[in-house]
Amino acid sequence: MKREFFPGVTGLLTIDEYHASAGISKSGLDSLNLSPAIYHARHLNPDRPPRETKAGQLEGNLAHCAILEPDEFRKRYAVGPLVNRNTKVWKEFVEENASYVAIQPDQYETAMRQADSVRALPEIREALALGIAEPSAFWIDEETGAQCRCRPDWAHFCGDRSAVLLDVKTYSSASPAEFRRQIARKRYHVQDAFYSDGYAAAAQIDVLGFVFVAVETEWPYAANAVMLDDLSKDQGRADYKRNLRTYSQCIKTGEWPGYSKAIDVVSLPSWAFNREEE
Repeated sequence: MKREFFPGVTGLLTIDEYHASAGISKSGLDSLNLSPAIYHARHLNPDRPPRETKAGQLEGNLAHCAILEPDEFRKRYAVGPLVNRNTKVWKEFVEENASYVAIQPDQYETAMRQADSVRALPEIREALALGIAEPSAFWIDEETGAQCRCRPDWAHFCGDRSAVLLDVKTYSSASPAEFRRQIARKRYHVQDAFYSDGYAAAAQIDVLGFVFVAVETEWPYAANAVMLDDLSKDQGRADYKRNLRTYSQCIKTGEWPGYSKAIDVVSLPSWAFNREEE
């Protein structure tokens, strides 16, 4: 059931309740960054199709649960026999465990090894020892008046008036060199600034840092913790504020423009041109 929230933080919402709540999220900002029309189609259009399950989404959920809420793992997932999913044995197992999500032994082992790798990072292990998993934060942007929301993977409390936020990412490579490219492609710098500013406003505390915890999806499931420098954070803040201004204008006018209706003339990127010396 859809609910309305005032600015603040709660740890009591399910993920479905969070997605059903009012306000624009980081995924909404990403859609809006493509075009307001795409945002409207994906998030506001009453005829939009149901949310699709993305490839690797279950594996990501397993990693998150094993890392952030290990005591909840056996309450949510049932590990079945090592058989083909099309067999009668597997289908019977799924039916017998209808209140759980059925997973196979290799999925369980991967999630456990990912959790071990993450907790082998001393500072991350310390952060995960005190805090809350997936708190939902709601606030009003002061500049635009837009209602906003975010749901960090983990909030580590540093006393009564400050926190550090963590976000777990599963990816093929956790190396700093590769992950920095992933940050730029997926606008994680926007997430850093939007979550940090928003959680601080919602909880009325200081957010001292935002840490990306990257863990690989293949053996040996190496993990790495990454923080953005101030210049990158400032760019993320400028980007999300620009998106919110666009969002606010669309809300006021009721117009959600798409791509240009004219024929655009484009040029190849510089790296695609042949160089004479080559």
